Amino acid sequence: MSTAAAVLLAAGLAPAAWILLAVLIVAASLEAFAGFCLGCAVFGFLQRRGLIPEDVCEACNNISLRRT
Repeated sequence: MSTAAAVLLAAGLAPAAWILLAVLIVAASLEAFAGFCLGCAVFGFLQRRGLIPEDVCEACNNISLRRT
């Protein structure tokens, strides 16, 4: 994501780059301070909607099965 932000910045799209960096900061902060992985949640959501086949990762299909 940081590479994409750098490319956007080089292309003259500074507002889009800053928005992308803000999303990255929020996602990293959620993982660091709350133990919530936004990427895992999105992956599970996409699998439940059928956009990612279930056989890609059976354990990721239902993240509520993970032990805390």
